[in-house]
Amino acid sequence: MKKQVNNSTVNGASAASSAQSTNSYMQYTQYRNRQGHGWAAEDANAMADRLRGKHVDQVGKDNSHNGADRIVNGVEIQTKYCASARESVNAAFQDGSYRYNGMKLEVPKDQYEEAVKIMAEKIRNGQVQGVSDPAVAKDMVVKGNCTYQQAKNIAKAGTVDSIKFDIKTQTVTCGLTCGISFVVSYANGVRAGMSHKEALKQASVQAAKSGGTSLIVGVGTQQLLRTSVGRSMAASATHASRTVLDTVCKTEVGKKVVEKTASALVGKQVVNQTAKNVLAKGMRTNMVTGGIMLAVQTVPDAIKVCRGKMSKGEFCKNAATNTASIGGGYAGATAGAAIGTMVCPGIGTAIGGFIGGVGGSIVSSHAVKGICSLFK
Repeated sequence: MKKQVNNSTVNGASAASSAQSTNSYMQYTQYRNRQGHGWAAEDANAMADRLRGKHVDQVGKDNSHNGADRIVNGVEIQTKYCASARESVNAAFQDGSYRYNGMKLEVPKDQYEEAVKIMAEKIRNGQVQGVSDPAVAKDMVVKGNCTYQQAKNIAKAGTVDSIKFDIKTQTVTCGLTCGISFVVSYANGVRAGMSHKEALKQASVQAAKSGGTSLIVGVGTQQLLRTSVGRSMAASATHASRTVLDTVCKTEVGKKVVEKTASALVGKQVVNQTAKNVLAKGMRTNMVTGGIMLAVQTVPDAIKVCRGKMSKGEFCKNAATNTASIGGGYAGATAGAAIGTMVCPGIGTAIGGFIGGVGGSIVSSHAVKGICSLFK
């Protein structure tokens, strides 16, 4: 049973961390819109910059008028993904003038060369304030990491491009899951009297299983959220989340906890409804991710019950423990991510969230296990 609790703990933390990655790196609620591929392009290009080791701040999520979509190593970038190079460049102009002064214009990878020529033409015509040399166009226009068609594919479920992108968003979570699982499994093996070689073998196998489960659940969740079924599930989860937060905020203490946690997560002061929206967004995605993780953990046990290899009582105990682990994992991950964000936004958020998730999972799963033991 000890092994099952440890697996539950790691998987609970993994589910919470996976949901945070989805919230941090995907604007999936926008993907269904007519111009959803533009949002997908922003996410894909931002992820490509992160994987190159650049510091990325997706400031465009606040939808400020004529604001940058993201800031990469201090450089403001505006992304435009239209059907042709001319349309992409023209989208950055209003009343005949460039409306993103000081920002670079990112266009689809396959439109870059043509877009540079068009921007140079705009500069010659005096349509870019403060710029007179057409040669500057090559510096103003940025080649996106993906093509126009790839961006459209990323916004859809079931495409190779969207699956590749989802795998990238889940790499940090998967890596942490493998690492924690390896350490826990190795330590348990040594305590059980295994040799160094045997413990390493056991730890490697368990790390691969946990990492694989984490990746499948994370990618599966993001694919699901692109579909009408997934959006319906997210909408129901959002309603449930807001109901819970409204109840919590009825007390002054609860309101302060919500506001401080939300402020720490986003790195700035947010209050009242804005704070509740921040946490509701995380709870929404976590409910969907947690549901999928719970199914992955529960279905194999259900099959064992049907085959007579597990008692109904053991099944119920495992299901309760797994549910508590996932729920506790989210609570711990939220607190850990908030602390990690204050220390080092980005990687600190991910690591803090995962460590907090492990702690929350351990406490909640052991508590449920203790309660269940009273009914033996």
